[in-house]
Amino acid sequence: MRIVTRENLDTEQWDALVSRFPETSFFSYSWYLDAVAENWCVLVNDDYSTGIALPYSKKLAVKILYTPIFGRYVTPYGIFSKSDRDLISAYFSVRELATSIELFKENILRVHQIIPVGHERKLSSQGKRTLSKATKKGLSVHVHEDYAKIIPAIKNEITGKFKGVNAKSLARLEQLFKSASKRNKIKVFEVTHNEESGGIVCLYDEHQVLYVKGACPENLKLNGGMYLALNQAIEFASDHGLLFDFGGSNVEGVKRFNHNLGGIDTQYFFHQKDEGPAMFKFARKLKKRIG
Repeated sequence: MRIVTRENLDTEQWDALVSRFPETSFFSYSWYLDAVAENWCVLVNDDYSTGIALPYSKKLAVKILYTPIFGRYVTPYGIFSKSDRDLISAYFSVRELATSIELFKENILRVHQIIPVGHERKLSSQGKRTLSKATKKGLSVHVHEDYAKIIPAIKNEITGKFKGVNAKSLARLEQLFKSASKRNKIKVFEVTHNEESGGIVCLYDEHQVLYVKGACPENLKLNGGMYLALNQAIEFASDHGLLFDFGGSNVEGVKRFNHNLGGIDTQYFFHQKDEGPAMFKFARKLKKRIG
């Protein structure tokens, strides 16, 4: 196993590795990471049969292994030995990485919500009421591939409201949508009523539908617009025999929202370890104190 930098990566072989695993996620594809990660490399063997993507940022000349803002985790493909894990730790002295399966010893368990193929979905009473309300108010959903129609609502919803969301990260999100669109892997579920519109953007392939981001103007939101859009995306996944992935969030309100639509919890793992230089640790502590 060896670290291969992005510029030296055989992207065709890497993406083929990612696609071979039935439990794969979009988060490890080269085009996904090119869009959302500040930097990334991989740990991979010579024939690209085992590997893991390693997104990272750089601060004060220190490489920080991290999870990009529009990624949930990376997936280790194949079997990793202690020496493989040690190689990652040696290359990245600061690690803040989420993985789909357990890779490191020190982990925090987290959950995200999915609807597996064939799962009998159970809407909560809140979910049923909200969907009924949206229908009675005359909201409708249109399915297409034009993500640009949803971008204004997304920008208005999240700009300045969430940590890490700024002009640069929004540009990364648009680049992700553009890359997915080029590969015919994007579906938009647009909610409209009169002159207002919003909705959600999802990625999809032969295995899954992944909710990436979405938003509705306040009036549409209050009348169940987000519920209606997500419900339509879930039904699209079910009709095509695909898993539906809510994208994941550690915010309790978002979890409740997903549960209301029938989502069930599944675990993933977050590993955090700071073995960086003393000056780096001091600088990070100082930054936290002054905000």
